[in-house]
Amino acid sequence: MRKDATITVRVPRPTRRRLEALAKREGRSLSQQIGRLIDAGLEQGEGPAVLALGGAPPLAGLLAGEPVPEYGDFRAVRTLLSASLLRSGQGHGPADR
Repeated sequence: MRKDATITVRVPRPTRRRLEALAKREGRSLSQQIGRLIDAGLEQGEGPAVLALGGAPPLAGLLAGEPVPEYGDFRAVRTLLSASLLRSGQGHGPADR
């Protein structure tokens, strides 16, 4: 298959080192190895893919069917937090610092 598209991905250095080591073990370039892993992930089907590199379990759908907070819920929590911060910060305003 002709490769005519470029993708730039930023990864942590340890991840890059792991990818380079895997590519070296399998006799591939880094680009070939990353392409192979992407293809393998996509071939796993329509569901979320977790790569064999120790990926975390998918979060998609984890909270499906759970209640969604409404504006009033956020407002109530904000009111409680503000009151708590005001109580704990008494005597520590800008003039008292």
